[in-house]
Formats: sequence, C-alpha cells, structure tokens
Amino acid sequence: MLTTFNFRVQPGAGPLYRQLAAYFCREIRLHHLGSQDFLPSIRKLTRDLKLSRTTVEGAYQILIDQGVVENLPNRGYRVAAYRPREEGEEPKTPPDPARPAVLYNFSNNYIDTSTFDTVLWRRCLNQVLRNPASIAGYGDPQGEPELRKVLARYSYASRGVVCRPEQILVGAGLQTLLLVLLPLLPLERKVAGLEAPGFPQAEQIFHLMGWETCAYDPADPKGDWPGLLMISTANPYKGRALTEKERNNLIVATQLERVYLLEDDYNGEFRYLHRPTPALHSFGNREQIIYLGSFSRTMLPSLRISFLVLPEKLLPAYRAIAGRYNQTSSTVEQLALAAYIEEGHLTRHIRKLRTLYRTKSRLLQEALTAVFGDQVRLLGYGSGLHLHIALDRSGTAEELAARALEKGVRVIPVRGTEPGRPPEFLLSFAGIGEEKIRAGVEALREALEE
Repeated sequence: MLTTFNFRVQPGAGPLYRQLAAYFCREIRLHHLGSQDFLPSIRKLTRDLKLSRTTVEGAYQILIDQGVVENLPNRGYRVAAYRPREEGEEPKTPPDPARPAVLYNFSNNYIDTSTFDTVLWRRCLNQVLRNPASIAGYGDPQGEPELRKVLARYSYASRGVVCRPEQILVGAGLQTLLLVLLPLLPLERKVAGLEAPGFPQAEQIFHLMGWETCAYDPADPKGDWPGLLMISTANPYKGRALTEKERNNLIVATQLERVYLLEDDYNGEFRYLHRPTPALHSFGNREQIIYLGSFSRTMLPSLRISFLVLPEKLLPAYRAIAGRYNQTSSTVEQLALAAYIEEGHLTRHIRKLRTLYRTKSRLLQEALTAVFGDQVRLLGYGSGLHLHIALDRSGTAEELAARALEKGVRVIPVRGTEPGRPPEFLLSFAGIGEEKIRAGVEALREALEE
C-alpha cells in the first residue's frame, strides 16, 4: 500500500477528483503501486491530503470505471490485475474523457453491500464446496432439487405462494426464464400486456420470441385484454402496491380463465405504510398465475438466481422440452442459497432491510421537500426501493437526467411522460448511503438549475 503521497493540486488543471485519479494512474504506471496492491482508504486520504470525502470518492469511481481499480466489499480498493503500460505507449482503447464520474447514484443497478453479511454467505458457499460430488456436473436443468424444496416452503411462508417443488423452474434472471416460459403458453394470439410505461428488458424477449406487447390498465378491465398480462405488485413507477380494485380485477380475470397472469413479485417484501400483502398467486386461480421471484434486491444483484412457479397444467409441456435447456444459474450458488434460506438468514436479513429502507425512504422524501419545496411532487413512496417524483422543470425527463449525470448525479427518467406535464423520475435509495442522500439531492438541484 502507498503510504506517502506526492499529490499536489494544480490550479487550472481541472476538477480535484480528476487530478487525484490521474495521480493514482501515474503511480500505477510507474510501478509505485503494483497489481493487487491496496490503495489508501477514503478516510486516510481525506485526512492526509485535506480533501473532501466526495472528491476522493469521485477519484476512486473514475479508477473503477476505467478498470484500473476494483472495489472489494469490506476490504477496500485494490489495483486490478493488468499489464502496466510503459511510458509513451499508446493505449489500444483511448479512455472516454466525456464519461462523467457518478458521485451520487440514485439508479437501481446496485445496492449498498454493507447491508449484506458476506461472512454468512461465504460460510454457506464453503459448505457446498466441501462436497465436490454435488457440483461435479452441469446441474439440474430445472434447478437444484434442494433449492426448489426450500423455495416452495419459503414462498408459502413469506408470500402465500402454494406450490410443489416440481413446479419451480430456476434460472439466471427474468429474461432467461421468459425464453423457456413463452413456448409453453397455449395462446393463439402472441400478445403480452404490460403496465405503462413498460418493461424494456421483458419487452426485448417478447419481441425476439415473436410476441407483440401492448399497454393495459389493471384498474380498467376490458374484454380485449391479451391472453398474457404481466404485473408487478410493487411497480416502481407507482411506488405503491396494487389497490384492492386492481387486485380484484386481475383475480377475477384469472378465475374466469380469460388470461394467464405473470406475477413479477419484484420487491414485494418492501412496503412502508402497511404490512406486505400476500402475492396474487395466493388469491387467484393458480392454474392461470405464473409467479416470478428473485433475490437480486433482497440479497445481491450479482446473485443471478430467479425462479418461476409453473401451473400444474403447463408441466407436461415443460417436461417435453426441458432436456433442450442447460441450467443458467450457478449450481454452487443455488445450493448455498438453499442453505442460507433454510438456516433462517434470509428472513432475518429482509427484516433488517425493511427497517433500513424505511429510514432511507423517509430521509429522501425529507431532503426532496426541503431542497425543492413546492417544485417537487411525490407520486409514489409506499413500497419498493424507489421514490417516483415529478419536478417542475422545463425539458424532458431524459434531457434533465443527462444534464444531472454530467454533474455526477444519476437518476432514472420515466419514459413516456405526457407532453405538457412535469418530467418524472425514479430515485432509488437502495445503494446510496444515508449520509449522502441530502448532498445528492442538493447536487441534483444545482445541476438542473444551470
């Protein structure tokens, strides 16, 4: 680790965080910092160099984005494995100087890793690795039997989902599971209904598989609803759970066997104004409802394990094609997840997250109201890991989000905002630290006022 610093601020040479990032790049190129060496901690740099924490975090983020440094949870920042470029050697791929460093990330593609007990997870992984026979093959195409048994019990206890392990299909994310599911559905019209403003990742698979997509409103049941409806009970664009009317409309549609319902229980465990309600699967016709669960938000996004609960009547069609597919999710992680759930760690972890996210949601609401005043309107905040807001600003949501990103603030624009209405955004609080929420909102206001 580098213990002495020759870093000097150069007036007129650009932002401090970029100067600091360039300094460390130079130290690495000159072999003063070698591959796998650890950089000083953020706290040490702020103390020794008399710099703000934001400046140091911005510099380290640039190094991470360029692939020079990797962030190891609970360990620190380490120089990545690489072949050092000699002085004067031109890089094969010039870095993009226009790519901004993200100082305040309100996007939904990461979480705060400090919330997850990696020691417990490592213990579960080690248990699996001590039994090489269980991981010697490609794994069960449908998902490891141990995990499917645990998921059947856990889904019933936590979300009211009634199923047998034989109905569960495990895969690496929604898109992978859709590729298997869609050929099983006995529908003449290949049309899927999604709530506005849509779900781009799912839509891509539907279109690749020859399906059409359209918008539908669960509050307005119509006879021309397509044969497959996709619903998220905690839609981040609503920021709330389904209303009783919406739930009843969907349940009645499944009981009349008018539609198949793909229930994406995304963040269904996280509600802040009321207790989490059971999944629709526990109320409607289970032969018409396909339940989808995931662990990307309750545990880690990098844990690519999702699962479907297939209706009994679709199992023969699945078994006829099951041999054509290999399992896409790691056998080791599947077995480790089974142990993690069985030992009660997941239940305790979610209980802790509910408390943490309720606090973060409140802090973000308070910061938005204090900073923007009557220029902000909270459209949804009762569930999930986002706030859905509208801002009294001119321009489209996409334009304003791009302007904010140039100043180091990442937010999610809501596509399809009606012309003439204030632009809308999603702000996720899952990954950003509590201590950065207020500063991030203030930076957002400054970026949009320039």
